[in-house]
Amino acid sequence: MQMQFPLLAALLGLLAAFPAHAQADTQSESVKAWKARLSAHIASNRLFPAEGPGQTGEAKVTCVIDRYGRLISRALAVSTGSVPLDVAALEIVARAQPFPEPPSELKEDTFSLTVPIVFNGRQFQVPPSGLVLSRSALAEFDAVAAWRKTVTEHVWRHRAFPPEAMGQRGDAGVTFVIDRSGKLISRALVESTGSPPLDAAALKMVERSEPFPKPPPGAKDDLQRMTVLMTLDGTQPKGGPWVDEAKVKAKLNGVCRGC
Repeated sequence: MQMQFPLLAALLGLLAAFPAHAQADTQSESVKAWKARLSAHIASNRLFPAEGPGQTGEAKVTCVIDRYGRLISRALAVSTGSVPLDVAALEIVARAQPFPEPPSELKEDTFSLTVPIVFNGRQFQVPPSGLVLSRSALAEFDAVAAWRKTVTEHVWRHRAFPPEAMGQRGDAGVTFVIDRSGKLISRALVESTGSPPLDAAALKMVERSEPFPKPPPGAKDDLQRMTVLMTLDGTQPKGGPWVDEAKVKAKLNGVCRGC
């Protein structure tokens, strides 16, 4: 592209002459190559949601990985506007671990990445140029991740199995939005058990959890959205657990804008 503005061309020339001041070391050739490998590696996972064909949108997932390529946490930073696509974006990142290890010149123990995932019809792409590496604010991100785990455990403690569903078993998913005070703003069933009593119990489980633990001060947005998946099991012997604690997981965590 030709330069049409002499002043802009001169400024870019100065930046090229002094790269140490123009770019952080995250833009070295080895780091660029690592980011390209990351994008290709994530894109190699061909997961696509059954409900998603024909839908388009771009999600951004922020994740933290360690020096060995292990996934520590991930969260939805920008929504596609479609719950199936958002969940698929988080699963794409989760299934991509272990990730290619960072180059030796990066000395930190953990790294925060923002991964763009563009859905189009029955395909998705991970544009290498959109993948952002950040080595700051990790403490803030980890605080929010720890809070989401606390919220998930809080919801699990408010279980109550409906007597009319004894002998039934199913997996449910509930998306809910809470504000900074821990108040429940909205909730919706995003995965049905196929049993109306069990679906109602999953929604009630979230409703009874209000007020929720308050988000940490580092949470940048006033509304936080989570989706909790749970297994409701009424086939256990009397007195046994009806929700499998190991399967109560926060699968979708992020900001809800305009909810």
